[in-house]
Amino acid sequence: MLHLLDRIRRWALSSPPAKERAGLHKRNDLHLARKFFHMTGGLIFLTPYLFFGFSKEYMAALLGTGLAAVMSLEYSRARWEWVNAASVKVMGPVMRESEVNQLTGIPFYLASCLFAFLIFPRHVTVLSILYLAFGDPSSSFFGVLYGRAKIFPNKSLQGTLGGFLVCFAVTGLYLFWQGFGADKILLLTMLGGFAGCVAELLPLNIDDNFSIPVVSGALMALAFWCAGLPLS
Repeated sequence: MLHLLDRIRRWALSSPPAKERAGLHKRNDLHLARKFFHMTGGLIFLTPYLFFGFSKEYMAALLGTGLAAVMSLEYSRARWEWVNAASVKVMGPVMRESEVNQLTGIPFYLASCLFAFLIFPRHVTVLSILYLAFGDPSSSFFGVLYGRAKIFPNKSLQGTLGGFLVCFAVTGLYLFWQGFGADKILLLTMLGGFAGCVAELLPLNIDDNFSIPVVSGALMALAFWCAGLPLS
């Protein structure tokens, strides 16, 4: 075991940190690999819940275990240079340059999904994770490509509209699949697009991976309740 760890350490430190950092993307890059990783993460968490009968409690246990493992890795990255170097080599395609010496977005992503499964009812849990998985990267995608009219330093009108349309679409598709009536679908798709936009736009000093599902989920729970609709 010690021999294996030594080999990993040697491999991790085989190239200078500056060289590894030079190949990483910045926040304002298109970074398609990260967006794909972001989308597949949400689908991976929702698939066993929606299609294989996993309970919310079981999903919360899985996410809690995953979060503990990731936080252990994040601690190790901060504690040992070779662990950080190995992590950058393995996760480089989906990492940002700014994450080399600080927390990545992964623990925030896991924590927000865990929160959704623990706190929100079924439909809101699913929608909040869909907004995280698809709304957030879509806002970034349209903002990077077309964002000219700035709302905040890192937020554009074009990115916000792109995120609204994607949240609108995923809300409609999910509710149609769940058998909601046309009038309810129309109302909730508009509110879903709005909730995703508000969650993405709020200038909170919290990682988007955590704030988006929490804020959008709270808004959608309120929307369901005000409309007198079932939450599960």
